[in-house]
Amino acid sequence: MKGLFSVNISKGFAKWVEMSDAITKEAEAVGVKVDWAGCNPDETQVFIVLDMKDADQMKTFGEREDIAKAREDAGVDVSSTTLISMIDGVYP
Repeated sequence: MKGLFSVNISKGFAKWVEMSDAITKEAEAVGVKVDWAGCNPDETQVFIVLDMKDADQMKTFGEREDIAKAREDAGVDVSSTTLISMIDGVYP
């Protein structure tokens, strides 16, 4: 299943990418993979398409103390994480 999420950031997109790269292996081990991410022009919000085996597992992973700290250290406002929509059909 896929979901489109947004989150507010305060340290820019490059810092978010660095953090995301650092936790990729742990995320993939629990069935969560970033398919795509991009930011708004002023780099205060990231939009993310996640591919996940289980939405509850993804939420649990994102709220894990070590993962939440890594996100916060990168300027992520963890509490602002918002599910915009689940995604069913994709193209291409």
